[in-house]
Amino acid sequence: MEYWVFFINHVGLVLLESLTLLVLYLYMLDNLVFLRTHWLKSIIFLMSYLILHQILNHFNNLHWTIIYLAFCIIALEILTKINFYTNLAANIFTFLIFGVTDVTVSMPAAYFLDIAFPIAKNNALVYMKAMLLIRPVQILIIGLLAGFVIKPKYYRLHLFNKKNRSVIYSLLTILIMRAFFEFISNQTENKLEILISGFLFIAVVLLSFLDRKERLKLLELENKLNLQKEYCRHMEQIVDAFRKEKHDFKNQISTLVALCSMPGSSQEVREYAMKLTCRQKLNELHFYNTGNKYLDGLLSVKSNMASNKGIHFEVDVEASLENILVDDVDLSSIVGNILDNAFDAVLMNPPEKKKIVSLTIYREDNRCSISISNNGSQIPEADRKHIFDYKFSTKSGREGERGYGLYIVKELISRNKGEISFHSDEFETEFIISFRYREDTDEASLKNNNSLKYDWSIFSR
Repeated sequence: MEYWVFFINHVGLVLLESLTLLVLYLYMLDNLVFLRTHWLKSIIFLMSYLILHQILNHFNNLHWTIIYLAFCIIALEILTKINFYTNLAANIFTFLIFGVTDVTVSMPAAYFLDIAFPIAKNNALVYMKAMLLIRPVQILIIGLLAGFVIKPKYYRLHLFNKKNRSVIYSLLTILIMRAFFEFISNQTENKLEILISGFLFIAVVLLSFLDRKERLKLLELENKLNLQKEYCRHMEQIVDAFRKEKHDFKNQISTLVALCSMPGSSQEVREYAMKLTCRQKLNELHFYNTGNKYLDGLLSVKSNMASNKGIHFEVDVEASLENILVDDVDLSSIVGNILDNAFDAVLMNPPEKKKIVSLTIYREDNRCSISISNNGSQIPEADRKHIFDYKFSTKSGREGERGYGLYIVKELISRNKGEISFHSDEFETEFIISFRYREDTDEASLKNNNSLKYDWSIFSR
């Protein structure tokens, strides 16, 4: 009997705990497929966790939560190869959820079963009975949270983002409170003291989440401000381009005036005027009306950039972006990243091959689609299944500089409930992004938005 009690307490329940932590951690990162594709690494983690438990079992005065957290951070960093900050944030959040649910279930269980924590820890049979009740209920609550509350993609983009470090500080505060509750529960048999410390812990959790909500509002305002700054930067670049065009045009007019004043110069004037006309066509500035002013500014800047690099950049707007369900900041990042990749691809073309990048916006099946294609070299077959993977890149570069663009694009599109697909052959590589329209979209206004491309280069003359 004692053997089975020991086995359940120190092997079965420990493996169940470690498996719960691992699954929750992978779910946070939206990477549950790791359990199947790297099952051996998963087993190594579970066994390592079990060995650590057996070692710590001989040291009752240690704060187990902090030690287990440190172990998981190091072990999962090695096994999953995820960047350190994301791994740290995901582990802290995993232990937070596990700790909150543990306290939430343990307190009423201990109260109604009339069990003091120190007594339960020192009585293997009592501990086993309590944990066989607590753990399944706790796992059920975690499952419900995962199904209805926890949003992996949202957490990965916001909570696990280096720019949002305040979240980590809040989570660390909660974990310290969890360690405090663990210390109190192990030192006293007074149920009232344990309940008070437990309620204090839950209060800190609630206050931290309220604080996080306010901080996320501030972060959203900061993102909008950054978008406005980026839009202003695009406008400044366009104004600078106007000034250069104006200055150059004055020089050309002066040259024409000088030619006209020369006797018998009609042929020279005609030839010079023809060259000037051709040059102006190449340098003309384009403005677009996509229905999104931030994207309009981005496309104008990209058009000017393409012209300077000898890239033929085509934009065809057949449907308005005004009523699509996507964040303005995200849309600019998505299109900007894919266009940058397209420009990089065509710049690798041999000198005799024309460099072409095209962007088309159209409506199909109540969705707005954005097609971005280029005539660069095709994506190798072996690379296509990894094209959206974290840190994967077909381009050379120092570690940390490549492999983020398309990964971020995929994450942003998923966050806005959009879709992305691509195909690549010897003729072109095309990425197609699509988003839903708002339900109250005016059908007529969408149909009347065909060919919304405008060339306002006349204003630079």
